[in-house]
Amino acid sequence: MERFDPRHVFRAQLREIEAALARSLEGIEDPILARAMAHYPSAGGKRLRPLLSMLAAEAVGGKGADALPLGVAVELIHNFTLVHDDVMDEDETRRGLPTVHVTFGLPVAILAGDALFARAFEVLATTPARDPHALRRLFALVSGAIRTVAEGQQLDLLFEDKRTIPERAYFEMIDKKTSALYVAAAQGGAIAAGATPRQEAALRDYARGMGLGFQIWDDCLGLIADPRALGKPVGSDIRNGKKTLIALHALRTLRGAGRRTFLRAFGNPRASRRELDEAIAVVKAGGSLAHAEGQARHHIARAKGSLRPLRPSVARRRLEQLADFMVTRDR
Repeated sequence: MERFDPRHVFRAQLREIEAALARSLEGIEDPILARAMAHYPSAGGKRLRPLLSMLAAEAVGGKGADALPLGVAVELIHNFTLVHDDVMDEDETRRGLPTVHVTFGLPVAILAGDALFARAFEVLATTPARDPHALRRLFALVSGAIRTVAEGQQLDLLFEDKRTIPERAYFEMIDKKTSALYVAAAQGGAIAAGATPRQEAALRDYARGMGLGFQIWDDCLGLIADPRALGKPVGSDIRNGKKTLIALHALRTLRGAGRRTFLRAFGNPRASRRELDEAIAVVKAGGSLAHAEGQARHHIARAKGSLRPLRPSVARRRLEQLADFMVTRDR
């Protein structure tokens, strides 16, 4: 079976998205701020959120173009969160690039994030609304999603000081930090296209499951991906002590020598490459990686099942394929 490649399947939509995203970053008078705002968007990306908005609109019988402003707005917000996340985490690189605050300095990075946030709402305001309440609902949806992402980020910060947390707390955190913007993109695309409440709920639930699967698979890629594709060293989540689903399972189930091997590297910024590789081997042998992979596929299956209320169509099939891609991608 030929592997599903979004860059090929969605070539036309991605061209539209890139052009609209580039237009959204025009008109910034200060050249330094303009470059800082464009630092991540211009470096490329999967553009899953605007693509999701367009597909959601088409899946309920609307036009993808009607949801494009909403999708670009969510993509800008996503990039705003990346800028500020990197500041909070003091990360020096993202996808192999120097981070915004490393390139332009901390004050400019904060301003760039703020400006991306503001520009997102300027773009959102251009969404063609089918009824007088739709645009107001879109503003409420996107604003609520941003607040939810902030809550998820705060949970993530709180978890750093805890040796371990319940898995339910992890799921709450990624639901807020990751799924929220996918939900805004899909549900917003449905709203922009005039979806029925049942269609809207189906796409909301689909996006939530897809976001959960995406993030759990991201945790898995942190251990199994090619570091050149990943943009960071394999095992860095272990070294940084991140409370991924894999780590939580390992902390709960490992015993004896395996547990000691894992704890030598977990949360240890001085962990050697050998210690990291040994910790990775332990979580693989102990079933922690398989547990996370299974959970990722479970949420993707539920996401696809959420689409049943929608009529069969090319757009619905593409949404199903996009969900499957979340747990087959290699970066």
